[in-house]
Amino acid sequence: MFGKKEFDGFDKFDTLIGVNSTVEGSIQSEGTIRIDGNVNGDVKINGDIFIGSNSTIKGNVTANNVHNAGTVNGNIEANGTLRTLSTSKITGDIKVKSFIADEGGLFNGKCEMIDTTDKSKK
Repeated sequence: MFGKKEFDGFDKFDTLIGVNSTVEGSIQSEGTIRIDGNVNGDVKINGDIFIGSNSTIKGNVTANNVHNAGTVNGNIEANGTLRTLSTSKITGDIKVKSFIADEGGLFNGKCEMIDTTDKSKK
């Protein structure tokens, strides 16, 4: 459940949804959240989200940084980085500032990169 191979160096979470838990409905939270169970609804985090390898989210995910080792059936928006690990499966569109994909992960959808440059300075 807390595999260090998935998320090295990340051991402080404000919210944890355990491997034997299923949440029906949307989640909104401040801080950092780790999901090892299942969520049937949208997840909107004003912080970072870590999705474990045995978890499934059926809904849209919005966060600053998204680290995915599980399955997401929905769109993902990351104002920072989306990191997909080798066990990651994403079916949906992504909108990200930075995208890092480990070999072996699956992604089916469209990718839009967020342009953070201020065009008024050009």
